[in-house]
Amino acid sequence: MKTVAHVLIALIVMGYTQIVGAQPSQSQTLVIGLGGAPPTFDPLLAGSNSEVNTPSINIYNTLYQVIPGTADVVPELATDYSVSDDGLVYTFQLRDDVLFHDGTKLGAEDVAYTFERMLALKTGTYRNFGNVARAEAVDENTVNVHLSAPFPGMIPALTRLYILNADLVRANERDGDWGQTWLQSNAAGSGPYQLTAFQPEQQYTLEAFADYWQGWEEGQAERAIFRVIREETTRRLALERGEVDWIRLGSADVFSEIQNSPGIVAETQSTFNQLYFAFNTRRAPLDDVRVRRALSLIYDYAGHVDVIRQGLADVARGPFAPGIPYFDENIAPSHTDFEEARRLMAEAGLSDGGLTLEMAYQGTAPEETAAMQIFQSAASQLGITIRPIAVEWSAKIELYTNPETAPHLGTIWMYPSYPDPDVFLYPLGHSSQVGQLNFAGYANERFDFLIQEGRSELDPVRRNELYTEAQAIWLDDVPYMNVVVGRTLSAQRDYVSGFLASPLHSVTVHIYPVRLDGKP
Repeated sequence: MKTVAHVLIALIVMGYTQIVGAQPSQSQTLVIGLGGAPPTFDPLLAGSNSEVNTPSINIYNTLYQVIPGTADVVPELATDYSVSDDGLVYTFQLRDDVLFHDGTKLGAEDVAYTFERMLALKTGTYRNFGNVARAEAVDENTVNVHLSAPFPGMIPALTRLYILNADLVRANERDGDWGQTWLQSNAAGSGPYQLTAFQPEQQYTLEAFADYWQGWEEGQAERAIFRVIREETTRRLALERGEVDWIRLGSADVFSEIQNSPGIVAETQSTFNQLYFAFNTRRAPLDDVRVRRALSLIYDYAGHVDVIRQGLADVARGPFAPGIPYFDENIAPSHTDFEEARRLMAEAGLSDGGLTLEMAYQGTAPEETAAMQIFQSAASQLGITIRPIAVEWSAKIELYTNPETAPHLGTIWMYPSYPDPDVFLYPLGHSSQVGQLNFAGYANERFDFLIQEGRSELDPVRRNELYTEAQAIWLDDVPYMNVVVGRTLSAQRDYVSGFLASPLHSVTVHIYPVRLDGKP
């Protein structure tokens, strides 16, 4: 059983100003305008859904976390770790001054339970931990994590594994569901904020946890209200009217326009997020690599960056973003070459076109809509008709469960949860992922081997060799068009500061670093 620990005196000695449960003032209430609502507050889903990651990073802690605004990983709940000589056992030492929101102490049992639950449910963040076999509490503040094979991405992957209050979740399990039903609208964390109100599809409220182990400083938000405002123009109006303090933007046009609004600051930050067009390699004529390569050469990549994103993006250079380890710097940016595209189509016996290809895209995303239109216009010059299919993400996933009937093309963004080639190449290209995120239905035995080897290879020189060859195969086989690497766009009232998007949490709103100075 856990014991209740009190850290108020310690925090005062450390010089922090405590937020101690008084009704939060309006001047210290941060109102966020979001485009969507979390389908659950279960932090296990934060590994695959940014709308879940936003409440999770504020309500929970992880063993290791990134420094806001960077990709640098540092200890959070852990104080240190060691690895066995064979790379199969990680031993973590934990802080002993962390309280959950119910006042009980966080310990090794909670960490072991979080791993155990992830392995049992096999969803969300689980996709980052395929080599984890089990976890066990050694003592109150020591936990061992056992692997089935070495895992070079172990430490950065932990930035999305949020530690649960084991006793609280167990007390709310229903029919062996590991607390999934209860966590849809409840939380069991130790983070800086606790969930105090939730109106499905409308808004949720977080309030500062007075006994948070990192303490509090003057100017931090005492309360945060996350309002769902799906239409970007409506979010913009709400910000301009002072109804919200911060909004996420998707349109570069709106981003450019809002910079001229008084009292508003617009910000952009780099990411590792990459947009692709998946070619369904299981359906003719895209089962012919010459057709795939031809189509990859007709897109106006520079126009996408300059017009759709108004310079707020970069043309992609291969299967993952520069800045990710083992990126091959010899890879040139994607480019347009209609002459070569026509030659390849003629070689494939399709010089006159006469094709109709289906293309799935997210119709509520301005960038994807515009990208589809650019491709549609370009394809028409080869005599190819693009039939658009506007769907939301969940419906798109459903479309691609059967590659034999999935659309010929589809847009897909990758938002890496930690900086490693495996986060891109395995879900998008390994044959075991066909019917999941491998929208291309791509299967290449050599590519599979390289990716599988890379997942457990600890020698960085050998990993570089594996991933360099894998990138070359990707470029030769063209299962995807590599379109752009995006940047985050946001806007806020001028009394708000401290929003620092990390490339590993790029569409996540982390409010602990935020300060409100002079909010009326």
